[in-house]
Amino acid sequence: MTTSIVAGPGDTWGVPGPQFLWLYFGLAALAIITVLIWRRSYTGGPSLRNAPNLTATQAALINGDRRLAIYSSLAALRAAGAVESDSRGTLKQLNHPPVDSSELDRAVYAAAGRQVTAVAAQSDKAVRALLDRTEAELAQQGWILDEPARRSVRQGALVVFAVVALGIARVVAGVSNDRPVTNLVLLMIPVIVVAFALLRVPRVSAAGKRQLTRMRGRVQHLSPRQSPSWSTYGPQDAALSVGLFGVGAFWLADPAFAEAAELQRNVAQTGSGYYSSGSDSGSSSSSSCSSSSSSCGGGSGCGGGGGCGG
Repeated sequence: MTTSIVAGPGDTWGVPGPQFLWLYFGLAALAIITVLIWRRSYTGGPSLRNAPNLTATQAALINGDRRLAIYSSLAALRAAGAVESDSRGTLKQLNHPPVDSSELDRAVYAAAGRQVTAVAAQSDKAVRALLDRTEAELAQQGWILDEPARRSVRQGALVVFAVVALGIARVVAGVSNDRPVTNLVLLMIPVIVVAFALLRVPRVSAAGKRQLTRMRGRVQHLSPRQSPSWSTYGPQDAALSVGLFGVGAFWLADPAFAEAAELQRNVAQTGSGYYSSGSDSGSSSSSSCSSSSSSCGGGSGCGGGGGCGG
């Protein structure tokens, strides 16, 4: 013998509570899955197949920020004996950088001729223009997400927030109609959590993170754990060491210069697992409502066709 749920005269919006719970669950699941798939099209990034290795500057911009990129170039210049720093943290030119120096190395070397600090080098016109162009190229290639792309990804969360708004409207209507709404509220909690989690958008794409991991695996000899000698590996490997493994590599290899130049130890590393590209939608516990066993608290039963979904 089967029973069908039919709308009673007092059902909110003409939909029985248990039936609305299932409809709401399906709508929330559909919205979350759709947004996650759409989101991945932005945050996934390019294929790593046949992808070229990143330069030290690119690795530093993906792994951290502009400051880390400056530090990676200073590592190359320092390894080449091209710059020094005085007691006030001001950079000074020594020897000319090698002919195979990167564009950023040459720009930072030129800035050092104007006696700027390592931090102030970011504001140098030539350095800033070069970093602007490099970041735009990385965003175009899909290794990082620029602000317009991140803003577009955040808009996907609005779909889930619309589902939350529907739930809130049902709760308000259910309370006004003197119907129990506890199960609906419990179901809405993970949906709200996911909606806010979707507002967080990684700066680095999933492919960018994998590329950093792959390159680190190939150059483990440059890891600070291996105590690499920059005089042995040369300027470009020194820059790559800082770009891939962070500013700690600089402090280990040349602590005197790092301290004199006031290189900050806590430069952010965004490509090393500090962002998550996905969100778990969570799970919601469901309770069956019957006229004989379940109650929604406060003495309000789930039976009589009303359910706890308002």
